[in-house]
Amino acid sequence: MATLRAPFVYAFLIVLFFTCLSGGPAAALEQGSEPAWPSVDEIVARAEEQLNAIRQVELIVELEQYNPTDGRMTPGRGRLTARMPDLFRFDWLQPDMLAGSILMVDRARNEAHQYNPIREEIIVQRWDRLAAQQNLVPEIDRWLALPDPEDYDIELGGVEIVDDVPMFLVLARPKAAPDQLYEFLVHSETWLVHEFRFFDAPGRLALRGLLKDVRINGGLTESHIRELPRARIRHL
Repeated sequence: MATLRAPFVYAFLIVLFFTCLSGGPAAALEQGSEPAWPSVDEIVARAEEQLNAIRQVELIVELEQYNPTDGRMTPGRGRLTARMPDLFRFDWLQPDMLAGSILMVDRARNEAHQYNPIREEIIVQRWDRLAAQQNLVPEIDRWLALPDPEDYDIELGGVEIVDDVPMFLVLARPKAAPDQLYEFLVHSETWLVHEFRFFDAPGRLALRGLLKDVRINGGLTESHIRELPRARIRHL
């Protein structure tokens, strides 16, 4: 169970979210003129600005993770809901061995609640402690942003066409481990991340995620995120 979970949660450190912007490169494409793509600095600045406008977010994440035991890509799927910047929840939908598992984080209270449907148990522990164990950034709002340029070398890798829509390819390499590579495809019309990929040191695709059914500032209630199934509670 832990084999798939830890890399997936870590993936949210590098997920980008943009709210819709008016105009933009899509208009240039419709007019048939040569598009003026933004620079990576412009993308970073606009991402940060729009991140501050996000109050609630809901989305589905579809995953593929490299399994070193058999060399295959293991699929996964889950629902992320969050009220920024302090309340976060992830519900596993697939694979079967994780379906029904829930992680709920209350950063203001420094609490993490992990629901295990097999044991019918909720483990409650300090969030900062769990974040340190899993090598996570404890500030949840930073999970939904570009990697910090102080720690990553970021550049625009070009444009990819997906379903006839141009996507900005943003590349990020950790300065402490430049042989690793993160890729993000940013939708040129909605300014949302459509896909992210992580390549490990050998250059192998280790994690791939598709972000779907994204809803921003849709009136998500706090009680919806906090409500967990009835279960035995154990404090660590």
